[in-house]
Amino acid sequence: MKRTALLAAIALLFVQQAVASPWLKEIAAAQKKAKEKNQLIFVDLFADWCGWCHRFEQEVIPSAAFQNATDNMVLLRLNTEDGKDGTKLAHDYGITSLPTFVVLNGDLMIAGLIKGYQPAKEFAESLRDTEGKYKDFMKRVADEPTYTKDYAKRFALAKEFESRAGYAQSEVRLRKILGESGVPVSVRDDAYVELAMSQMLQKKYDDARKTLTKFGTIQTKGDAYERSRLLNGDIYLQTGNVPAALGEYRAFRTKFPNSQYIRNLDMMIPQLERQLGTPRK
Repeated sequence: MKRTALLAAIALLFVQQAVASPWLKEIAAAQKKAKEKNQLIFVDLFADWCGWCHRFEQEVIPSAAFQNATDNMVLLRLNTEDGKDGTKLAHDYGITSLPTFVVLNGDLMIAGLIKGYQPAKEFAESLRDTEGKYKDFMKRVADEPTYTKDYAKRFALAKEFESRAGYAQSEVRLRKILGESGVPVSVRDDAYVELAMSQMLQKKYDDARKTLTKFGTIQTKGDAYERSRLLNGDIYLQTGNVPAALGEYRAFRTKFPNSQYIRNLDMMIPQLERQLGTPRK
C-alpha cells in the first residue's frame, strides 16, 4: 500500500514538473526562443490576488486541450505586480483586468488577446480562433503588394498594425500613403491622425505634434480634424502638461460645441479642473 502511494506521488511529481517546466519567466528569453523556432509566445498574465488566475493554473493548464493548443508556442508566465517584466508588459499593452492572456509574435507584436477565465475546451477553441485571425492578418500583409491602389484597404491594414502594437510597421505604411498622390481626402485625413496617434504611442511626442501641425495646414474641418485637436490635448496629458491639455479641451469645446466628442470632454474637463484646483470656464 505504501509502495503504491509512493509511486503515485512520484508520478504526480513528474506530471507537475512536465507541466511546469516549459514556462519561461522573462520576456527576453521567450522572445529569443520564439525567434529561433519561429513560434508565437503565449503569455499568461496573473497576480497573486487573482482567484480566477489560480483556477486557470490548476484546471486549464494541466488539461490535454490546453497542452495541445499551445504545443507549438513558447510559454511565458508573468506576474503583473512583479515590478519587472510582468508590470512592464501589462502597462505597455494596456492590460487592466485579470486573467488576461496575450499571444505575441517574435517581435512582441500582439497576435491575439483573450480576457477572462474559460474552461479548458472553450479556452483552447478561443486560442485556435485567435491564431486563425492572426494568420488571416498575416495573409493580408503578404498580399499587400496586390492592392497598392486600394487606399482604404491599405489604411485599414496600417491601423490594424497599430491596434496590435506594431507601431513602427503602422508608421511606415501611413507615411507611404501620405507620400503618394491620388489618395482620397478622407483616407489622407485619417492617415494623418493615425500617424500622430502611432507616434504618440511610441512616445515620439515631438513628431506627433509636427504631424498634427502639418495636418492643420491642409484641413480645418471634419471628423478627422476634430480628432486631431483632441489628440493634441492627449499628447499634453501623456507628457504631464495638464494645464495645456485642459486648455486644448476647453478650446475644443468652444470651437466645436456640437461635436460628437463633447460628451466625453464634459466628463474629462471637470476631472482635470479638480486636479488643478481651477474653476470651470
